[in-house]
This record gives sequence, structure tokens and C-alpha cells, in this order.
Amino acid sequence: MRRALAGASDNAEEEADEAPTGDITPERFEEMRAAEDLIVTIPAKGLGKTSSSHDYPVRGRGGMGVACWEKTMKGGPLVAAFPVDIADQIMLATSTGQSIRCPVDGISFRSRSAGGVKVFDTAKGEVVVSVARIMHEGDDDAEDDSQDS
Repeated sequence: MRRALAGASDNAEEEADEAPTGDITPERFEEMRAAEDLIVTIPAKGLGKTSSSHDYPVRGRGGMGVACWEKTMKGGPLVAAFPVDIADQIMLATSTGQSIRCPVDGISFRSRSAGGVKVFDTAKGEVVVSVARIMHEGDDDAEDDSQDS
């Protein structure tokens, strides 16, 4: 009987050695990072944030939606929220005609419910009225364009 119990404990030790440790390999991390979808959120006063699309749960029909920015936050009402890639850039335009182009990777990553960081320093009375996504073109496209010339 003791030998049977001793044999069972040996198997348990082997199974414990094979148990996952919770560590993520660099390769797995890159796979997860590539699958990540980002949402950029820009309110009227020039603040902004990027957040994970996984922070926005899917709601059924008749749902009330999911808040990503509240009008009472210091950034003012929401102007734009859309999916982006980390290599993309965005173009912001204000009510006075100023515009700025900034990379998405320069905008801090925040949770869905958090406030944003300063993206565009607007003057008093000036607000962001438009935001556009500028998609990153890969190196392959640039090589194709240079061959056509």
C-alpha cells in the first residue's frame, strides 16, 4: 500500500513540474500584441487616449451601450473614437483651422473609463472639431511605388 501511495506522489510531483507557470514567452507576447485592437478616443479639448478593444464588452440588442468618455470629464464632449493600429497616425483639426498630425504610439494607453492625456494644446475657446486616421503604409507598398516611377 505504501508503495502505491509513494508512486502516486511521484506522479503528482511530475504533474506539478509540468504545470503552467504563468510566464508568457516573448513570442507569445508578440502574437497577443499583434492581435490587439486599439481604440483611440479624442474629446473636444485636445485630450486623448488609446485603449484596448477588449475593454468594450459586446452588448446584446436593446443594450444601453458602453461609456468610453463622459461629458463631465475635463476634456469636454467626445469628438471621435475609432479603431487604429499602433503604426498609424491621426490628424486633428480645430475650430480655428489649426491642425496637427501625431503618431498613435505617442498617445498613452489608458483604460476605457480613464481620462486622457494632452494630445493637442488648444487655445481658450478653441475646440477639436475633426479627427482623421492616417493609415500606415508598409515598406512593401513604398518599394512598389518607387518601382513604378
